[in-house]
Amino acid sequence: MPDNREIAEAMILVHRARSDTGNDLLRTLFRANEPDAAGIQRLRAQEDAAAADMALLEGTPTQADIARIAARYAHVPARAARGATVEPSAFARGPGVAEAVLLDWAGTIAHLESAEEWISGALDKAGISVPAHDRRAWARRAQAAGLPGGRRPADLSPHDLAAWWRRDLDPKAHWDVYHRLLTEAGLPWPDAARGLYDRTMSAVGWRIDPAARRAMGKLSRAGVQMAVVSNIGWDLREVLHYHDLFVRINDCVMSYDVAARKPGPVIFDVACKRLGAEPRHTLMVGDNPEADRGGEVLGIRTIILPPKPSGDDRWQPVLAAALGPSTDANS
Repeated sequence: MPDNREIAEAMILVHRARSDTGNDLLRTLFRANEPDAAGIQRLRAQEDAAAADMALLEGTPTQADIARIAARYAHVPARAARGATVEPSAFARGPGVAEAVLLDWAGTIAHLESAEEWISGALDKAGISVPAHDRRAWARRAQAAGLPGGRRPADLSPHDLAAWWRRDLDPKAHWDVYHRLLTEAGLPWPDAARGLYDRTMSAVGWRIDPAARRAMGKLSRAGVQMAVVSNIGWDLREVLHYHDLFVRINDCVMSYDVAARKPGPVIFDVACKRLGAEPRHTLMVGDNPEADRGGEVLGIRTIILPPKPSGDDRWQPVLAAALGPSTDANS
């Protein structure tokens, strides 16, 4: 019997191929002064073929079906990488200040409120009174079902797993997957899923690491360009404004907005170009080795922050790498 992950991976390839091919053809058509009838016909044929493949995967595909479809779309992961200029190089700026620092969002400079705060905030906004012990129980249940920004639930169906992968590239997919997971948690009040989802997008649901804020201030005063680079399926900029982070950072590069996600090199390349920085003179700071090291193929040096020590000590290696080894995080 086919493995759920194999089915989901094939779904992801089909979806990406359909999106990438459609966007490429549409750009070509709009660049022309008049519609290209052959191009439109080709686009529709490719969309029909992708729809048929997706329908087969959503049914009861055999192992042979999955292998055949995966092979047909095997070019997809390589296509995105070709959008970046890959010039591997060491971080070789020498003494002085780095041109730019790229910063991951969740787990690096910010973290979500606790699950109990999350559910309490959503209930309070809806005017729903629930005893404290019930809030704790439902918080655990909702968190297990799928707290946006939390860990991936372990028992996703192939379709949900494919949607989970796409969530950072498509706001509708982001809403669809979390709405379904939170609804299936069976929380005992109307519109719970909507309220919980909205709470996660709210600025009050995020906590900024004070040590990160101090480090960003020091980098900004030294003239270092900074951008948040995040795998995220919704617009983070309102949260950044609320927490006064645009005083320090210059840009926010979001996966859904640039149609590319970490660890692929495209999103890192976009961030460097927006800041006008050479990748080999750029530093990436994150907490996830799998996602945040993706810019190394471009020559970006990466620092993965440990969960501990907390406070300024956590950021000392970042300041030393960006500003010089004599820099003190506490000064």
